[in-house]
Amino acid sequence: MRPNHYKVRPMKSRRRWLRLAGDGFAAVAALWSAFLVRLHVPIPGTRGLLPGDRLRFLSREWLVVVLLQFATLYFLGFYDAPRPRSRSEIARRLAGAAAFQAMALMAWWFLASRQFPRSVVLLFVVFDFTLLFGWRLLLDRTERHKERRVAIAGGDAAARELAVTLAREPWHGLKVAGWVSIPGESAADAEEPALGPLLGTTADLPALLADGRIDDILLVGSSDSWQTRLIDGLAGTRPDHTSVLLLPGPFESLIGRMRYRWVHDLPLIEVVRETEWRINWPLKRLLDLAAGLGLLLLASPVAAACALAVRATSAGSILYRQTRVGRGQKPFTLYKFRTMRLDAEAESGEVLSQPGDPRLTSIGAFLRRFRLDELPQLFNVLQGTMSLVGPRPERPGFVQRYLKEVPGYAERFSLAPGLTGLAQVNGDYYSSPQNKLRYDLAYMANWTLWLDLSILLRTVKIVLTSRGV
Repeated sequence: MRPNHYKVRPMKSRRRWLRLAGDGFAAVAALWSAFLVRLHVPIPGTRGLLPGDRLRFLSREWLVVVLLQFATLYFLGFYDAPRPRSRSEIARRLAGAAAFQAMALMAWWFLASRQFPRSVVLLFVVFDFTLLFGWRLLLDRTERHKERRVAIAGGDAAARELAVTLAREPWHGLKVAGWVSIPGESAADAEEPALGPLLGTTADLPALLADGRIDDILLVGSSDSWQTRLIDGLAGTRPDHTSVLLLPGPFESLIGRMRYRWVHDLPLIEVVRETEWRINWPLKRLLDLAAGLGLLLLASPVAAACALAVRATSAGSILYRQTRVGRGQKPFTLYKFRTMRLDAEAESGEVLSQPGDPRLTSIGAFLRRFRLDELPQLFNVLQGTMSLVGPRPERPGFVQRYLKEVPGYAERFSLAPGLTGLAQVNGDYYSSPQNKLRYDLAYMANWTLWLDLSILLRTVKIVLTSRGV
């Protein structure tokens, strides 16, 4: 009999609500405890609080404290997918959350003309940190990770990359049990180090599922097919009014979030549809101008501090100008705060960034970690050479190389490059160009104004948590 794994998602949903309830309770309990200690424990140089004053204050402020707790933990990544974290990292992030809440509460109470003892804020920080830290440790201890055994259909480089990623990130709950060959693929190497044993062909998958040897199937799409080569050839040359339509089979018909056009009773999938960027470009450009100008004003003090730090710690110019490739494969000048030493690529030429890059200056590593080196690109956004959200622009040498090596890469130049993008909020800083392209094409196919706003909010979280570096 097959093992029953189908209660995993409801359990995750219940734990999500349990996590939220515990976080809200911790905020209220910390504030209550702060006033309780302040009422009964004498503090030198202060006067005691009356119980009625405390109750009136708590009745007005508990909702503010709970909402502030949720917002702070959200932007510091505590409601993201449950990646494993060390106790020291949890403590460090929670300490930052508690300190930020203290400053926000003092500002709120001051602006709202609330009368409160300053000692209450300090006690709230201590109690809130203690309760949250204990609550998070309890959740981690009681977390039960259920593995689902998967078979990967295909044995090419993309399939191996997927298997390596799943093995490196076991918290996803997917364990590769093996692989099956697909029609037209050679199965000479029955044992792939990353993929595990060969379980048969795609024809054997129903039996493997029925026997309980696997729970799920992972299909890896082909990156080099005549369809992909067609899209690659059309990129940059097709008129804006051009559409490419597909008569789907049963498999394509089951894929969600697609647009259809009916010809009598035949559903045609719009793989490449009449470009929405031409229609919605004024709206997206308005967002870039309004939000870009607002961000530039808000970030001016931080940008000034970064400029002074670059000037004080290394010789050379503050700004670094570099040629990148934008919409329609047209080159433009991109601005960044300089993070590398002078003549960093004099001998090596154009090379990709890498973890622990020796070319970085002392302050450059810090700026890159928190993405602060990219603040000057707001001027590119205002100029119109970039957008706030879109595929990240690459250097000409890399673009020419990827156009030859990565099928479908030319399609990403149908829209303006972005300061941030779907690949930046979901992938890693050093992710492969093939993986970034997957995100870029998904962004293009599903673009809405709300998607842009969502990516911008998630970018704030990444900057605050320095994830991906």
